[in-house]
Amino acid sequence: MTCASDRGRRAVARAVLLVALSAAAAIASPADDAFKEGRALAKAGKHAEACAAFETSQRLDPSFGTQFNIAQCDEKIGKLATALRLYRELAARDTNADRRAAAADLGAKLAPRVPRVQVQVTPTPAELTVTIDGVAPTCEPAPCTATPTTLVDLGSYEVVARAPGYREARATATVTDESRVVVVALQLVADAATPPPPPIDVGPVAAPRATAHSRRRTYAVVALAAGGAALVGGAVAGLRARRVWNDATAVCGGSTSCPSDADTARANQLADDARLRANISTALVIAGGVAVAGGVALWLTAPRERGVAVAAHASGDGGGVTLSGRF
Repeated sequence: MTCASDRGRRAVARAVLLVALSAAAAIASPADDAFKEGRALAKAGKHAEACAAFETSQRLDPSFGTQFNIAQCDEKIGKLATALRLYRELAARDTNADRRAAAADLGAKLAPRVPRVQVQVTPTPAELTVTIDGVAPTCEPAPCTATPTTLVDLGSYEVVARAPGYREARATATVTDESRVVVVALQLVADAATPPPPPIDVGPVAAPRATAHSRRRTYAVVALAAGGAALVGGAVAGLRARRVWNDATAVCGGSTSCPSDADTARANQLADDARLRANISTALVIAGGVAVAGGVALWLTAPRERGVAVAAHASGDGGGVTLSGRF
């Protein structure tokens, strides 16, 4: 009984294992089938179809082995830049040492064969952007230069340059030979300026004009004359006030007390007269200074006896003022 039981358990285990292996094979079969199809197509020389099969397998079940086959296939159909990128990735990341070494060797041999595109744009504004088939160009080899070259596959590419204030520049780069640098020269042309709208006539703007017989300068002359006379009068009154004051102090002999009441009265009268004349002098000097200042201001601000017309105008890009007359 024991032996029969053991044989039964082993039979069940084998059956379970076969089912598990069959399930695993069923799950992996689409990727494996695509990979096998790719290998068969590659042996038949149908490299474009083989690349499509390998890429299908890679999407279903990514692996470094499938990537290696894609790189070899891409190299056959002229996708040299793509193949070189895949080889370099494998050389850096593949866990299989033999395949990693093979990828490094194949990439080193392929690198000199990869064509390049170099875009030269004139002028080169600060916000210039360049794309090759919608992608910004890369720099190969590093470090970048002012006009870097970009590794490309064999084929045609649309090159576009854009910058604010310039029209978009386009060109097609056709790459047919290995190891060649295809130079694309683009010339940026400034956008045509939008024509400004017609000037808006806002009409003449009146400016201060001198009348035919302006009297401002006449008033200035009168004010200057009156002010000058007041200043002279003030100076004369001041001199007389000093003279009378001296007479008042002489009555008493320069003393603060006089010998008699009559002398005291006389000295006081002369002192009052001196103070009155001093006040008059001060008033005349102040009035004369004000009159002279006013006359000078009138003279300097008096308009010239010439007609001047001023007209303002506005436009889309600004405005201005036009003066006409004799100067």
